[in-house]
Amino acid sequence: MGKIYCLSGLGADERIYTRLRLKGRTLVHIPWPEHDEYDELPCYAQKVATLIQDDNPIIMGVSLGGMIGVEISKMRPVKKLILISSAKTRSEMPPYDGLFGKLIRSKILPPFVYKTPNPVLMQRFGAETEEDEALLSAILKDSDGKFMKWAMRAIALWQNETYLQPVSHIHGRKDKMIFPENVHADHWIEDGGHMMVYNRAEQISRIIEQELEGL
Repeated sequence: MGKIYCLSGLGADERIYTRLRLKGRTLVHIPWPEHDEYDELPCYAQKVATLIQDDNPIIMGVSLGGMIGVEISKMRPVKKLILISSAKTRSEMPPYDGLFGKLIRSKILPPFVYKTPNPVLMQRFGAETEEDEALLSAILKDSDGKFMKWAMRAIALWQNETYLQPVSHIHGRKDKMIFPENVHADHWIEDGGHMMVYNRAEQISRIIEQELEGL
C-alpha cells in the first residue's frame, strides 16, 4: 500500500517510531543531512526534501520532523502530511523570549548541553517508565550535539505562518514541549506527552491508519 517517509524529532531518531504498527505500510526513515550553521528551517527542509525520491509522498514527522514536513509540503505536492507532537506555525510554538530562549539564540551553550540526559528533560519529554528513559538516554547519547544546538536555534527563529493541506495533526494533552493550549490538532491523545509516538503507539497507529484509509 506504500511508503511513509518518517522524519524524527530533535533528540530522536528512527527508534522513536519502532512501536507503530501500520498494516501494509513501510516506514522509511530519512536521516538528517548535513546542516550549515546559517541554515534556517526552510533552507534545511530543501536538503531533506531531496532525500525523498517519490512523487506525492506521505510524510510523517515528530516534533522538529513535523516542522520540516510543513516546509517540504510548501515546496512540492504531498499526498498526506502527518504531524505528531509538532507544530504547523509559529503561533503553535512556545515563546522563546525568556532566558532559555535568549541563550539558544545567542549560541552560547556548548553542544554537550543539548544531549545530556537529566530529570527535567525526561519530564519535559514525557518519559513515563524506565524503558522510556532508557530509550531517550540512548538516543541522546548517540545524537550530534552540534546538530541539536543548530536545530534548537532554528526552531526558536522559525517564523512560519502558513501550511498547506492535507495535514493531519496528532497532539497530546500533556505535551510539555509544545503546549496543547497553543495547538489546533485534528486528534488529541488525552494523556499523551511529547514522546507519545513511542509510549502511546497503539492509539496513534489506529489514528494514522484511519487517516490513510483509501490512500
